Amino acid sequence: MHIGQSVVIITDAGNPIGKAVALHFASLGATLALVDNNEVELKKTLRSCRKINKSSAAFYIKYYDELTISALFQQVKEQFGAINILLNTWTGTEIPHLLSPTSIIDFNNIMQNSAASFFIFGKMAAEFMQHQPHQSVIINLALSHENHQPHTPTTSKTVVSGLTQNWANELADFNIRVGGIVPINHQDKPYDQQPIIGVPMQDEIARNVEYIVRNDSFSGRMIESEIGV
Repeated sequence: MHIGQSVVIITDAGNPIGKAVALHFASLGATLALVDNNEVELKKTLRSCRKINKSSAAFYIKYYDELTISALFQQVKEQFGAINILLNTWTGTEIPHLLSPTSIIDFNNIMQNSAASFFIFGKMAAEFMQHQPHQSVIINLALSHENHQPHTPTTSKTVVSGLTQNWANELADFNIRVGGIVPINHQDKPYDQQPIIGVPMQDEIARNVEYIVRNDSFSGRMIESEIGV
């Protein structure tokens, strides 16, 4: 896929990794639709991207519900004429233990706050992309709820990997590829002593996103971005 002629929607564009991907794709000439519910950080990413490439716009959405996300995709399509790539970020946490006193409430919160929005973004992208004559790509990125931390919960990896494979199979006939990325940690340190994801790691994830987009045969698989190697 030719990135310079693509329209890219980047969710959670205000967090450090989303911003790194946005800056990388801005440098490659892509048209960027930057999305976040953190308006302050979103505007910072937009300003940085426009210093590199003027073809960028910010879309602040307060709530990640179906109607709002559907309207977002419609707005991007009307403004830029296409939707070629979606970077779909999962910021989940571990599934609670069954015997935890608040396990049901915690589980419902995870499904409502993390899984639902992630699924809705994927669904809306597929609905818009299926009518396009050219190939499209959805890239699922698994992060911890604390986006700046290198640790990604096992549950997040499992859910994102499973959805990536299922969506790739379902959407293959519509010329839509689906790939995934998950950070992994090789450092021999407990979670609470692990360092914040730095610029080298952010750059690696951005390059992996680019690799999936450019590799027309990549679909239904995950890339593990390594930390501390």
